[in-house]
Amino acid sequence: MTDRETGLLERWRAERPMYAAWGNFVAATLTDAVAREIHPTTLELFLRIPIKPRTKADPSLLAKAFRRGKPYADPYNDIEDKVGLRFVVLVSADIKIVERVVNTCPKWTAVRARDYEEERRQRPYEFDYQSVHYIVRSKDELTFDGVAIAAGTPCEVQVRTILQHAYSELTHDTIYKPSVQASPEVKRSAAKSMALMEATDDYFMKVREWLDAALAPSREVSAAVDRLYRSFTGLEPQSSPLDMLLIDHFGQWAREGFEVELRQFLDDKGFLADRIRERAPVDLLFRQPAVLMVYWAIKVAPRSAPENGPLTDEELAPIYSDLGLARPVAQG
Repeated sequence: MTDRETGLLERWRAERPMYAAWGNFVAATLTDAVAREIHPTTLELFLRIPIKPRTKADPSLLAKAFRRGKPYADPYNDIEDKVGLRFVVLVSADIKIVERVVNTCPKWTAVRARDYEEERRQRPYEFDYQSVHYIVRSKDELTFDGVAIAAGTPCEVQVRTILQHAYSELTHDTIYKPSVQASPEVKRSAAKSMALMEATDDYFMKVREWLDAALAPSREVSAAVDRLYRSFTGLEPQSSPLDMLLIDHFGQWAREGFEVELRQFLDDKGFLADRIRERAPVDLLFRQPAVLMVYWAIKVAPRSAPENGPLTDEELAPIYSDLGLARPVAQG
């Protein structure tokens, strides 16, 4: 090992904890901001792969600094991806959400190091590796997890779709590395797969647009009952898949002006807040914002609302009782 390699590694080993802390800070800050941006969608649905900041291994850092033919004037400081993290999302439109968060965080400066959309505009007939890369640098010195982080410390943030990620995992370490000379047939097949991925992403986006339009009424009802549940009960809802099942079924009784009418209904029956608070600790149904929709639908259509619905007679019984209604007897 040469003196310059030894010197670089000594500095890297001393500063690696700082870079690791900076990567963890960037990951935590971005995930919190993205979660706010996409609410009520959850991070578990938005992110396809868990975020895991990684620092460069010693051999990888040495190879990049001295063995890859890049004319670094100052190898240690010029290498900006000593720590990095990756956001993997479903479709290309989701990349824009992460980019917006990256670019608006006040804790760092962000410079786009690679933009696949710009590369496609410049070379429209080529189908190649795609990803958005940013370098974010801390604006000021800060401390995270008990570790001091110097101002200007860089972290690479990659943002890509799950299809782009799959392509990169398959090909990027082989086809595009100078140590491997892939045959023209392999390169051609890789280009065709990238072209297919772009087309697939376009189709995914069209499907999402159709689904978003189809689900828009349900989402409006969901947002309304979520707001009212908080203000009416004073509880923080714990939404689960049951919530959407309730919205999908009982939401058909949400007509125009529904939120105003539901608010008036709740004002008239303020005692329901006590009933919900009493049952919420032991019954998942009463921790769902859509339970308000269930009350409303049964009040509007006591006979037809529960038909073919997701709730059993036993689950519906306290709601009918609260409203002073008798549960309709099924006709046999």
